[in-house]
Parts: sequence; structure tokens; C-alpha cells
Amino acid sequence: MSNLQPGIAGRPFPALLAAVVAAGALLHLAGCGETADTAGPGRPALTVETVAPVVREIPRQVAASGAIAPWREVVIGVELTGLRILSIEADVGQTVRRGQVLARLERGTLEAEVLQVEALLAEAVASAAEARTNADRARALAGRSALSARDTDQLVTASATADSRVESAKAQLASARRRLGYATIVSPDDGIISARTATAGQVVGSSSELFRLIAAGRVEWRAEVSERDYPAIHSGMAAEVWPIDQGAPVAGTVRTISPGLDPATRRGIAYVDVPLTPSIRPGMYVNGVLDLGTTPGQVVPLSAITTRDGSHYVFTLDDDRHVRAIKVELGATAEDWVEIVNGLPAGIPVVRSGGAFLRDGDLVALAGSGE
Repeated sequence: MSNLQPGIAGRPFPALLAAVVAAGALLHLAGCGETADTAGPGRPALTVETVAPVVREIPRQVAASGAIAPWREVVIGVELTGLRILSIEADVGQTVRRGQVLARLERGTLEAEVLQVEALLAEAVASAAEARTNADRARALAGRSALSARDTDQLVTASATADSRVESAKAQLASARRRLGYATIVSPDDGIISARTATAGQVVGSSSELFRLIAAGRVEWRAEVSERDYPAIHSGMAAEVWPIDQGAPVAGTVRTISPGLDPATRRGIAYVDVPLTPSIRPGMYVNGVLDLGTTPGQVVPLSAITTRDGSHYVFTLDDDRHVRAIKVELGATAEDWVEIVNGLPAGIPVVRSGGAFLRDGDLVALAGSGE
């Protein structure tokens, strides 16, 4: 027999008084004039009603927490050095399109470089044309003039060299024009500017960071999942994120999961696609749940649960109308029922309410039995 004590034992006087009053009211309503402590031998301590557990489809969820982060963050820099920023065309929070101008650098030096290389190309083209003419004339006169075979070969080689100089000048011009294009900083993708370090008048260095972009304006919740729950998580699973402002939950979908667990924390990451809203912003650390679907579970009324010394109990009824306290493990809960995960055999009726006023082994009357 269990050593469980009545639920009111050890309470301060005001609380004890309130419990006694409540117990008296309950016993009066039940048609019993004595408490468990004052009932005589063979007299029921309480009139109770029993209820059989039922099986219900119970929603299963995994609670998790984690940071909101950009789905893909793009760092926008510059490939030139020593140039001054002339103007800033975009700012933090602005939505931009691919190819949209974000900033402009000074162009004078780069434009002069383009003009210089264009002149070199024109000179190379003219030289190549002259060398080609000389080579063609030498071939035509081969064997019929004072030109030796060696002289002819030299003219042909000079023509080929001149053609190579033309191609080299063309490549230099393409490089100069590409460098000139770098003076206009454009967005590499659609998205939202999340950071800006560029300022007008700043002299940039090679690979200097100017902006950060949230690609496509997409963010994700990086939910940290324990190793116990990790095997149940999969792509396509529904999720809910709870904003820190206590607003309405935000629906999301698991896009993918980390291939393994962090050896330091023993946790995996579920990457959940969520919309970017005023209450869901990168950098926030939020809580939420991952929806595992539903599975059947045995449930009883919430009133059937008695909590003592940190443990949960239900009372069952023997054939001789004595109650027995059974320690149980609880699962999911709702407003009026609770799941019994472990401890209670399937289908065994339990006392619906009044467990706080019962002790293991008490004799009770069964409501509606006439006893």
C-alpha cells in the first residue's frame, strides 16, 4: 500500500482552511457527511465516479528554439582599390532588383585607361595591316626577286607578330572596360539590403565590403533539435514560429536538416523557411514547434490527475471499492484531458475527480450504485 498523504497535509492555516471548506463542500455534494480522516470503519470516505480512458489521435510536436537568419546573405564588395565613392544609391531596408545601381565610384582614371588602350589597339591594327601587306608582297615575289627566302620568312613572321599585338590590345581593352564597369556597384540578385558600410567620399580598398543583401528577401528559422527528436524530423514538415512580441504564430516548412549533430551540443539544425514579417527578422532568437503529425494515445480527464511530491497519480477502484493510487507519466494535455504515457494499463477505469481527498486504500462509494 502506498504511503501517499492527503493533498492538504502540511499547508499553512489559510490554505488548510480553504482546503477543508472545499472538501466539505465536495463531500456534501456527494452525499457523504464524513471526510477520509473521520469516516468510521466500513464507512466510505467519499462518493466517487469512475471513467474509462479513451484513445484519441493526439497531435505530436517537437519544441525547439533557434535564430532567424537570412536564407542566403550576399556580401557586395568592390574589385577596385584607391577609388573614391561618389554616391550611394541604396540604403538599409530597401528592396532592390538584380542589376540595380547601389553605388557609384569615380570614373576619371578608369575612363582615361580605356582611351589609352583604345589608342594602343588602333596603333596595333595599323601596324598589323602594314606587316600583312609586306608579307603578302614577299610571298608573291618569292623566287622572282632579290628577296631571299630568309627575308620572306622574316616578313611573314613580323605580320603574325603584329596580329598577336592586335589581339593583346583587344584583351587589354576588354579588361579596361570591365574595370570601368566595376565603378558602378550593382545588386547581384533580387533582395533586401540588410547592411551598408559604404559612405560617400570613402576611398575603397580591394574586396572592401559595401553592402549586405538578403537574397530574394527570404529568411529561415534555424531550429535546434535534440538528438532524441532529431530522427523524427524531415523535409516538408510543417512548423510554427512564435514571435517574441507574442503575436500570432507564423507558419513555416522544414526545407532541410543538418546532416549530423553538433558534437559539442548534441543538437541538429532544422532549416525552416518562414516569411519575413515585422515580427520575424534576422537576428531574433525565437521558440516554436515542429509538427510530427498525430498518433493514438490513451487520455483521461484532467480532473483525474492528482499531483503529490512532484509526481502524478490516478486512482483506480478495486472490486471491494477500495481505491489504489497508481503513479503515471503524463504526455500531451488539453483544456479538459491529459494523455497517460506510462503507468496505467489500457482501459482501466479511474476516479474522475476528488483524488486530492483520497488516500491509497480508502473505501469509497460509487456514484449511482446505491451503496
